[in-house]
Amino acid sequence: MNVPTPTEPVVTESASACRRLTDFEDSTGLFIVNDGVMGGRSNGSFEVTDSVLSFTGDVVTAGGGFTSVRFLLAAGEMSGSSSVALRVRADERVYGLWLEDDAQANGRSVVHRAELDTTGEVEDGWQVVTLAYADLTPSVFGRSVDAPPFNPDTAHEFGISIADGTDGEFALDIDWIDVCDE
Repeated sequence: MNVPTPTEPVVTESASACRRLTDFEDSTGLFIVNDGVMGGRSNGSFEVTDSVLSFTGDVVTAGGGFTSVRFLLAAGEMSGSSSVALRVRADERVYGLWLEDDAQANGRSVVHRAELDTTGEVEDGWQVVTLAYADLTPSVFGRSVDAPPFNPDTAHEFGISIADGTDGEFALDIDWIDVCDE
């Protein structure tokens, strides 16, 4: 039997190394983009309390139907990662995660996005949601485009959005966000 010595790391197939992207110690760099930029009337806002980001508001589908909370990333902050993990407390709405890198399509910035699956196991109201970059779809203004896959080495913006086609209030809490190499 081959037993590793104390200096050899033990790695299993399911092991992944994660590092904290943010734990919302403060709200520096966070900003909201509502559909008002397109004539809509949705209204999102955020608050950071006890290192938890609360993203709340009201979605109005007439004229737009989205709102998002975003933050800019430092150069190389997501380098070497292949997925993200978020600890969230969600209502029953559908949220999206999107990442922006240096990709362009037709002279516009490409956003790589996917829905966050918040239907998993919940512990004390919280759950950890993981999303592999391979599951992201490139788009421009919500329309799929032919573009290279998301490149974490050139990532410069991270966002959480709601655009589920449903009018009404929403509430999503995020405790932390990690980037992982699987």
